[in-house]
Amino acid sequence: MLNKYDVLTMLKKNFNENVNRNAADTDLMFNYRHALHGKVHTVLKNKPDALLFQLYIDEISLTNPIGAKKDIQKITMIYFQLEDLPDIVKSMLNSIGLVAMCHSNYLSNKLNRKNFFDPIVEDLNVLQTTGVFIPTLGDYLNFTFTVLAGDHLASNDIGGFQKNFNTGELFRHCHVNYDQKLVPLNQISHPCRMRDQHDNIVQQIINSNNNIVLRGVVDASPLANLIGVCGQLLMAMLKEASTKRILAYSEIESRLLSFEYGINDKSNKPPVIRKKTFKQG
Repeated sequence: MLNKYDVLTMLKKNFNENVNRNAADTDLMFNYRHALHGKVHTVLKNKPDALLFQLYIDEISLTNPIGAKKDIQKITMIYFQLEDLPDIVKSMLNSIGLVAMCHSNYLSNKLNRKNFFDPIVEDLNVLQTTGVFIPTLGDYLNFTFTVLAGDHLASNDIGGFQKNFNTGELFRHCHVNYDQKLVPLNQISHPCRMRDQHDNIVQQIINSNNNIVLRGVVDASPLANLIGVCGQLLMAMLKEASTKRILAYSEIESRLLSFEYGINDKSNKPPVIRKKTFKQG
């Protein structure tokens, strides 16, 4: 992809345009590097010209059986995309690259899982620390990881959380039990998961070595050592918009309530965001 001169030209042009647009109005955020977290990012603070890349993980079925055998031939796929590509070409298949693929059943074994993900983490960290030489440019390009995308099941799996959604604390970002899942968030307390607390839970699970599920956590994430961030970008953007009075909380709530959901989306309608959520870290 990066050996093509036109791709490099698009990347450079779009990168510079976004930098200039943000410089003209710092209240506007066009990508992750313009966020407060982006300014202190491990890589970006030393290499502000690093190109952003994100990962996407999902399972696909190679066949279409029905019944009990429908999951036998599932393959775990990991893709990447350069976020600095112009929006007009981001969704094109040629703009999405394959990082790795593996039979999903193989990854159910902890050792196999480690053997699969460790080389990926190692390669991506090397990419972020040393960059990659581009012959067309005759120079190195720097890169940095920003976010991992996936559906609910894939995100729980890669994050080391339980994949059973009918019991226990089934959410990645807060401690809400299955019994509370239908209760409006403004009627219950839902403490967010914090990094130090989560790391402590993971360590307890590792020390126990008996496959326990503790507060919705089953193991360390296989991407735990990947340089970068997997943050709650949307919530961070809403908090920033509210803090800088770009968009009031009442306007955010009004827009969420008035949004028209399609037939296939109604079951996934999110709960109302509580005002105090914006004040939490």
